[in-house]
Amino acid sequence: MMRQRQQKIVEHVNKVGIASFDELAEMYSVSPFTIRRDVDYLGKAHLLVRVKGGAQRIESPKQFRETQLPNRIQLNPVEKEMIADKAMQFIEPGDSIFLDGSSTIHWLAKNLAQLNPEITVVTNSVLISLELAQANNIRLIGLGGIMDAETYSFVGAYPDSYAESFHINKAFLSSTALIPAEGTYENAAFNGYTKRYAAQRADRVYLLIDSSKFGKKALNRVLRTEQIGVLITEKKVTKEDQSALEDNGVEIVYCN
Repeated sequence: MMRQRQQKIVEHVNKVGIASFDELAEMYSVSPFTIRRDVDYLGKAHLLVRVKGGAQRIESPKQFRETQLPNRIQLNPVEKEMIADKAMQFIEPGDSIFLDGSSTIHWLAKNLAQLNPEITVVTNSVLISLELAQANNIRLIGLGGIMDAETYSFVGAYPDSYAESFHINKAFLSSTALIPAEGTYENAAFNGYTKRYAAQRADRVYLLIDSSKFGKKALNRVLRTEQIGVLITEKKVTKEDQSALEDNGVEIVYCN
């Protein structure tokens, strides 16, 4: 479980590029030994690079950087709306569901706001919370954390003990990329912790992604393929991808 200090170290190093142990120790009022231990841990987690005397950010290619959510909402809107419409048939009155902060799930939240079913929604997304705020039949529970300006979500390590009391019937997630034989991938490192936690707490995981994300990788793997219960997409997958998914117990659902 990542400490808040370690998250702040990653954020600072990503911002400035490189930082010394002494600088970080002074910033967070701990000993250089504690900082070196933190950096060792973060280095092994591939969240930064330990260098002589300090830590350096991982320089990633442009395609590995997250784009801001409002921009991503406008990408492939027809496909995302179709996928969100299909996902609605898996939500029933009385369900407790988790919605992540992705652009595809934002389309699902729009549908839920209009239908206004009697369900409980747990989310870490600011935009989804605003979308559902006026739906008086929907009980809305927000997860805290550190605000991620790229995804408009509160992210970080595993949610605190407050979240551990929730029982989630279904988790509706999306991802930046999917390798069917491996799992889902994200560019935003801290986003993965909340998604993994939701997947572990849920009875069933629904992955909503359009076909443009198949066969691609991003910076961090989040879910293993066998953690996905149902995949909802708009275009028929290849025979190779279908075999990889079905071999891992994934049910494939198409919009058409």
